[in-house]
Amino acid sequence: MEARALALPDLAVGQSVVVELSIDDAQLRQFAELSGDFNPLHTDDAFARRKGFQGRVVYGGLLVAKISELIGMRLPGQNSVWASLSLEFLEPVYVNQAVQLEAVVLRVSPGTGLVELKLTVRRAGKKVSKGRAEVIVVD
Repeated sequence: MEARALALPDLAVGQSVVVELSIDDAQLRQFAELSGDFNPLHTDDAFARRKGFQGRVVYGGLLVAKISELIGMRLPGQNSVWASLSLEFLEPVYVNQAVQLEAVVLRVSPGTGLVELKLTVRRAGKKVSKGRAEVIVVD
């Protein structure tokens, strides 16, 4: 995918992007290797089920990585860098489960180059994570 390169004048309050995604086994294994986190809630389906989950839980950090992809590639794109991120995990996301990641522009500050994004992760229309990101757009 080629990165978009939105400049501050291209951004407006209410502008949004939605990305459909599903984390598969290979992505989960790659993230475990990169992070060093082999917690069985993420790697062992039987263990996760014994603990009351529907199956292996997708790493919160892997969802954050997908937010990074959204910001760096889609909204605002390659001319941006994070200033801050906050995210609440309301319900688990499971391996191979379809979710939608949405970013909505809440504020654009031409003087500082700061863009505030509202982040939402939904599964079948239900909010499972929510948060905000502040991104600096450089021209």
